[in-house]
Amino acid sequence: MDKMKGLVAIVTGSSRGLGRAIATEYSREGAKVVACARPNSPTKLPGTVEQTAKEIRDQGGEALAIACDVSDEDQVQAMVRQVMDHYGRIDVLVNNAGIMILGESFLDIDTARWDQLMGVNVRGAYLTCRYVLPIMMEERRGSIINIGSLAASDPRINGTAYCSSKAALHVFSQCLAEDVREYNVAVNILDPGSMKSEGSSIIPWAQHDWHIRVEPAVVGPSAVYLALQDAQSLTGQLVLRREFGETWGF
Repeated sequence: MDKMKGLVAIVTGSSRGLGRAIATEYSREGAKVVACARPNSPTKLPGTVEQTAKEIRDQGGEALAIACDVSDEDQVQAMVRQVMDHYGRIDVLVNNAGIMILGESFLDIDTARWDQLMGVNVRGAYLTCRYVLPIMMEERRGSIINIGSLAASDPRINGTAYCSSKAALHVFSQCLAEDVREYNVAVNILDPGSMKSEGSSIIPWAQHDWHIRVEPAVVGPSAVYLALQDAQSLTGQLVLRREFGETWGF
């Protein structure tokens, strides 16, 4: 249970769902966890980073809660400064924060909603990487995990904005992995598969396969494995959670 002992891990979008599951799994493995997310959910879903941090501390772990909109450069800079002031290092970054627009035709998505989605799903990952990477590069080690999706390569999914953002995130991650390889920083994409998350629960079409979806906690071990990688072991890869322990993660 000490695979991540001493490591400092930032998990964005960790007020609920997958982000909270990864944050708590990291804590169980000994990491000092920074839970960050917007202070209020636009969709009014339950959960805050303060609750995630309290859950971790109640279980004997160490956690720091920071309210941060990852699409806002000033807030991202301030978040990274606060982490460094508090812990003095950053070893792992999980870009999990995301917005979904699914089941709507392209022309029903106005410019403001398109920009908001791209701001979180693509710009957010860019900004967190932009301010965390110099710290990892100086240490010549680190792991960045960007949460991907099958939607990036499946045009049958009715989600032009969401699918486009995930496709951009995948290519961004693969290019970034090559860019920082010489500094021994790993950048990988984790596709968690379909989950029984709070966000999914309010999507009508998600109900048809609800019985085969997995709880977010199932993703935890694969996220731990990726957190322990560097550029010499695994980088620039898109990996599927459902194949963990079968085609990767040995």
